[in-house]
Amino acid sequence: MNTAASSHFRKKLLSLVLTLVVMLTCLPAALAVDLNVDAGFYFKQSRGGTCTLASAAMMLRRRAYLDGLTDWTAVTENSVRSTAWANGLSHSFTYKEMQVGYGTLPSRKQEKIQTLVTLLSQHPEGIVLYDRRQPHALLLTDYTNGTFYCSDPAGNISSGRIPLENSSVSINGSSCYWYVASDHNAVASSPDSLRLEGMSYPINIHAGKGMAMTGTANAALGMTLTDVQVAVLDENDQTVVTAQASPNAAGFSFKTLDSEIRFGELPAGSYTYMVIVTDSNGDNLCFTSDFTVSDGSASTGTYWSVKDTEGAKLLDSIQEVQDSFTSATESTLGWLESLFH
Repeated sequence: MNTAASSHFRKKLLSLVLTLVVMLTCLPAALAVDLNVDAGFYFKQSRGGTCTLASAAMMLRRRAYLDGLTDWTAVTENSVRSTAWANGLSHSFTYKEMQVGYGTLPSRKQEKIQTLVTLLSQHPEGIVLYDRRQPHALLLTDYTNGTFYCSDPAGNISSGRIPLENSSVSINGSSCYWYVASDHNAVASSPDSLRLEGMSYPINIHAGKGMAMTGTANAALGMTLTDVQVAVLDENDQTVVTAQASPNAAGFSFKTLDSEIRFGELPAGSYTYMVIVTDSNGDNLCFTSDFTVSDGSASTGTYWSVKDTEGAKLLDSIQEVQDSFTSATESTLGWLESLFH
């Protein structure tokens, strides 16, 4: 028997089994909640003068959706009005355990842009942006590949998520904002498990443009995160770039690794993005997503949360992977036994 060939075969087989193990524990991007796809988040203001109220309601609706609240569609302009409205949107109010706060923006445009980018990285549900010169407010939803997106409640503006430049509010004219300052639903919804919230992952990146890393990893209640690993693999499953952190804390911001994972330096091609999080209990959560780097103009990053509004989709999909893993492992081990006996 050729020993070298046998050793090579064993390594290939081990690689196959390890791949199946990774499949068991990794969550595919298809299970993610994509806030950039309208699941019914947006609507128009009911009457003149309620743009701030409508925008705040859309923001809270998106936050409730992220939290996995089953009644997130019940968050409307009218339902928020009783706690948030007093001849204008209050600077501080609480709605369904979500506390909303108020802040002002710097006067210089560049500083204003940077502040908004930072706020959106911390608040995937978006923020209410107010332009005193109009006066008008809208929901600023995200900053993706150099472009601000929003949902404008004005009736004469296109519905849904649109570029800010197509709305009735400008960065220059904006002066203040409302945001979700604290959210007890997020703490109560998944305290017993590892989770990823508001994390961006690539789909198609324009070569040289890159993508900012956003979102957080959070440990179960009473646990801490001991290890966070981020990697980009090429189409041959070879590691191209990696970053690692040992938070030893309950939460971790992926923005910390932004300077180490340089998507903009990747050449055109097909890749896999992988995130692996480990807690002090030894539990792991893994996320993978295939993406491309192209020379074309299309380039998107998607905000997501591992929390599913119904839970069944995530659990069913994991069970399917478990069943596939069990079947494939039994088949592989049986094949291996027949070869060596």
